[in-house]
Amino acid sequence: MKIISISSPEYKIDKQPDYQAVGAKIDKALEENFGGQDVAIRALSLIDHPQFTLDEFVKVISETGTDKYDPDRKGVEGFENYNVDLQAGFCTVGKNHFGEGADIVQKFYENVLLDRGYRLRVDLLVIYDLSQLIQAQKVDPNQPGVDFRLEPYMFQFKDKNNKKRALLGIIKLLA
Repeated sequence: MKIISISSPEYKIDKQPDYQAVGAKIDKALEENFGGQDVAIRALSLIDHPQFTLDEFVKVISETGTDKYDPDRKGVEGFENYNVDLQAGFCTVGKNHFGEGADIVQKFYENVLLDRGYRLRVDLLVIYDLSQLIQAQKVDPNQPGVDFRLEPYMFQFKDKNNKKRALLGIIKLLA
């Protein structure tokens, strides 16, 4: 499992970030460390986990394989009818990941504002081996689900007793 740090002091959310500049750093780290691999990429913000420093949060994820450290914490609204362990984007690094980093930064700056009412800075990217994940399914197919466009991004761990097995690395975006 690799832990990679990217220096990104220009990346702030008090104004619109330069998606391409920050994204290029992310894409370079992905290519250099996970090139040719099929991965799932989970972006996380410390704003959602204020009790941790960046390094403390990395330690939790490194030890458990996931950021799901609190069983009482509510998940994303609308996902409760799925057996989902995590939401993540996916790609084959080096093939269809061109611009992946810029897309992640942009979504965290623009799209979450619609969902949450505030913007998020991406502080960590958790990189999973896509072959160690399976698509999450509805618990009750008769109940409503999320927009069908979101379903491909919901995953379960194949081995729930060894989530670390799926963990390839963590990329830290340093301020």
